Amino acid sequence: MKPIRHSLALMVLIGASHAVQAKETLEIVVPFAAGGATDIVARSFEPIFSEKLGVTSVVRNLAGASATVGTSEVAKSEGNPNIIGYEPAGALSIQPSLKDLSYGPESFTYICRTTSNPMFLMVSKSSDIENFDQLVAASQEEPLFYGSSGPGTLPQLAVAALVSESDLDAAHIPYSGSGPAMNALAGNEIQIFADTETVLTNYDLRPLAVFAEQRLEGYDDVPTIGELEGVPDMDFSVWQGVVAPKGISQERADQFTQACKATMESDEFKSFAERANVNIAYLGPDDFESFVKERFEANKQVLRDAGLLD
Repeated sequence: MKPIRHSLALMVLIGASHAVQAKETLEIVVPFAAGGATDIVARSFEPIFSEKLGVTSVVRNLAGASATVGTSEVAKSEGNPNIIGYEPAGALSIQPSLKDLSYGPESFTYICRTTSNPMFLMVSKSSDIENFDQLVAASQEEPLFYGSSGPGTLPQLAVAALVSESDLDAAHIPYSGSGPAMNALAGNEIQIFADTETVLTNYDLRPLAVFAEQRLEGYDDVPTIGELEGVPDMDFSVWQGVVAPKGISQERADQFTQACKATMESDEFKSFAERANVNIAYLGPDDFESFVKERFEANKQVLRDAGLLD
């Protein structure tokens, strides 16, 4: 019987060596550079989430390739309960249509959607351009450029769709996040940008229109894209959420979900959201997964219509 006992003991040791245990430190990957809209919200989310979860956490900015570098890092960490991604819309619902990636919408354990905000078309306040007609006229006189937080991100998709449906003439320059794009806007490397109210207010920009079906409260003088002459309605919202790798235990996934829901309901995060003009839009894991897969299919059609996908 001794050889059997030894074999069983060896099997237990081997199993233990391959199992990834939950630790007291959690890595939260933000797949954009520091200073952008996703990073701003993630860094307000992180301390509340870690407190609710009862662990220490650290934000890791892993930018590159339109947020797919950091998102791939989460996807390839299968079974690791010590890493999650604070993800932007484009990385989950646009990039898998544009690139041959190691992940797709089916590659994650979905935890929660956190926020959702419509995007504004905006220019620097130092610009002489005060409305969309002036922007179109300027684009006919000299080349204009619009920035984005990376190729195939929602900011690019929104402006590309607008260019294809209007007389606006502008070329795209991608950056590694909203922060670097704002530096480019300040330096006049680009003249146009689209992003959420968080970026609009943090960088004191001038809104020309909003990518929403109705004008927004507090911005009564800012028309919707559909109100612009000859331009159809366009509704582009930047949403964010939390995903974990596949293969983590249901217990760990439930812990993440409960902590996320508690964070969204906390006075601290609500206070931040109010100050930053961020719309809390919580969805639980099942609804969030269904939402991402629906947006993936819808965005694929928008990409085709804008000429960005065959």
